[in-house]
Amino acid sequence: MGFLKNNFGTNGNLKGKTSKYVSQSTGSQPDPQTVQQQNALVLKWAPMVRSSLRGSARWFSDGKTESFVIRDGGKQTEKKLAASIMSKVGKEFGLANYVGFSFERHGVFVHKGVGRGYQSNGNGLVIRTAKYPARVRERVAVEWFNPVLDRNVPILANELANINADAAVNATRMRIK
Repeated sequence: MGFLKNNFGTNGNLKGKTSKYVSQSTGSQPDPQTVQQQNALVLKWAPMVRSSLRGSARWFSDGKTESFVIRDGGKQTEKKLAASIMSKVGKEFGLANYVGFSFERHGVFVHKGVGRGYQSNGNGLVIRTAKYPARVRERVAVEWFNPVLDRNVPILANELANINADAAVNATRMRIK
């Protein structure tokens, strides 16, 4: 059991001497040039999508007039939605494998059309649950996040597929015939 525990990673791949994971099937690591191309592509894509998200969030002119608001007696600061959008690219073993976007939590409420006195029933319908008098204008969900990702994720997927297809072709050319 000690050999398996010490020499195999969590995904079943054999650990190399430099503690990089080596594929059991081929015994090779990804081409460094392919890794650099993928990382450059993802690092270029994330800020582009972040700026598109910020543009989408700038539609909302109602609400905060200052750059940030202090809530709960100074314990919490809350920024404008567009200014709060940040992106992060995570890497594992040198390969970019994670892109995350963070923003103020009221961005989710705007996207779903819910908030104080308004709840979603799970089917996308917003129900008024508050006891105080109704507003003149009902809440409406404004999808500002998902449409931006729906436009941009296929672009990233196609470009990553092209890079990996080229790597697969290059790997098959290396065989002795």
